[in-house]
Amino acid sequence: MSGIHSLRGLALALGVVGLAGSCTVPDTDLVAPAATRGDMFGSYVAIGNSITAGFQSSGIIDSTQRRSYAYLLALSMGTRFAYPSIAGRGCPPLVTNFQTQARPAGTSAGTCDLRNAATAEILNNVAVPGAWSIDPTVNSSATSNTLTTLFLGGKSQVQRAMMAKPTFASVWIGNNDLLGPAVSSGGTATSLATITSQTAFEANYNAMIDSLLKSNAGMKGVLVGVVNVVNAPIMFSADAFATVAGFKATFDAIACGGTPNSCAATGNVTLLDASCTTAPGNTALINTFLAHQIRAGAHPSIIACAAGIYPAPVGDILILTAAEQATVTAAVTAYNTYISNKATALGWAYYDLNPTLVTLKSAGIVVRRTPNYLVATGSFGTGMSLDGVHPSASVHLTIANALITAINTKYGTALPAAY
Repeated sequence: MSGIHSLRGLALALGVVGLAGSCTVPDTDLVAPAATRGDMFGSYVAIGNSITAGFQSSGIIDSTQRRSYAYLLALSMGTRFAYPSIAGRGCPPLVTNFQTQARPAGTSAGTCDLRNAATAEILNNVAVPGAWSIDPTVNSSATSNTLTTLFLGGKSQVQRAMMAKPTFASVWIGNNDLLGPAVSSGGTATSLATITSQTAFEANYNAMIDSLLKSNAGMKGVLVGVVNVVNAPIMFSADAFATVAGFKATFDAIACGGTPNSCAATGNVTLLDASCTTAPGNTALINTFLAHQIRAGAHPSIIACAAGIYPAPVGDILILTAAEQATVTAAVTAYNTYISNKATALGWAYYDLNPTLVTLKSAGIVVRRTPNYLVATGSFGTGMSLDGVHPSASVHLTIANALITAINTKYGTALPAAY
């Protein structure tokens, strides 16, 4: 099966192909050498994965690193914020066209312009795209990738974080423990079995927190809950084919508009099985990039919302049935119950993005309910990047301000709103 849009797959596919010619280094030590909002924020570190690192539109570059909610949070704190600045075109460069999935001329998904050579040794943002819950405390794992080494230089996230002698931490880890198996690997029974078990997740999380507190038991922080994949705009409901006027034609414009594609046998349209328009299949979630897979010849030109109707992989990969959604949601709920309880036990703040995503997706503007296949940009909404998973600047701002509110409420601080 193809996994081209898995966060883990994206990270693992990265290749180091060259170093940018320019040595001009942006100022990665932001704001002030010491916090201006109080000793609690004297040294802030951000642990996490792709969203925290600043990954957008299937790539990462210095400008997106500077749009991360973690950067905005540091600005509000008035504290130093150094990050592993990516040079030149990115590693990899960002997708610039949703319809074609093209990147800047002369680049590909394997392009990597490495880090700016003079980036600070002591980092405040140690998040790595593709990281699972096991990764913050290990130097290398099965889920490590090129950026793990590029960002951390052979250390773990926690080891790098401790170099900054942190007094405050934000921790957002665990999304990839579900996202890869559910979104790109297709939600098959086999892939869902690779979701990190609750026991393993808790052990990984405990190890991370214990390591953070080992040399600073008085550290404060905020823990962020795991996002439920059903709330990510990369997945759309199968009933859109029946309820959204013209939607099927827009899907076919991508699926059947390229070469090679397998639509010719059906009159240059995809075959929509009845399972997608009748219960219970009409509640299935379909990966937006199924259209691109069909266009590339990696999937037959058939859309089915249940397995077994057609030969595999039709109706299996890139489809989440109602039962599979329940499996994913149960895992998210268990993860977040644990994370919330952990925050309470630590006396730390807690934030869950899922209610905000549900609200935004319901409105259908900042986060769209169905992708717009007819445009090259903004396909998932004004607040989402072109991969359907990573937020763009406006939603990072929303996250930063939600975290500021959670921190101020918990600690009685007066951090100003980000902008």
